[in-house]
Amino acid sequence: MPELILSGSEQQTVPVVISIAQGLGYEATQPSQTSIKLERGNLTKTLLLGAMAGKNFHISFTFDIGVDQHGNTWLRFDQDGALGAVKGGAIGYAKSKNAYADFVNAMRAETMQRGLLLGER
Repeated sequence: MPELILSGSEQQTVPVVISIAQGLGYEATQPSQTSIKLERGNLTKTLLLGAMAGKNFHISFTFDIGVDQHGNTWLRFDQDGALGAVKGGAIGYAKSKNAYADFVNAMRAETMQRGLLLGER
C-alpha cells in the first residue's frame, strides 16, 4: 500500500487527486475528511458476469488522507484484491490488481509532472 507525499494542504491536493482519478475513469464516492473511495465500472454487471463484464468490471479503491508534520498531504492507497476475486474469480483478482497498479503508477506520474510529488513511503 503506497503512500504518496504531496506538497500542499489537503484542501489544495485532494481536488487535484480526484481530478486525476476522474481522468482515469473513476468517480469519487463517499468522501470524508480522512478518506475517499474511488470507483469505476458497473457493480451489478460485475456481480452477474464476473470477470466477463469487460470494461464494465467494477473496480474500487480507497485512499486515506492525512497531513504530515511539515504541512504536506499524504495519500495512502488501499485496494482489496480479495474483493476482485469474489467478483470475478482469479481473472477478477488479476484485473483488480492490474487496475490498482495502473492507477497508482498514473497517480505517481501525474503528480510528479504537476510538481506535487515530494516522495513516497
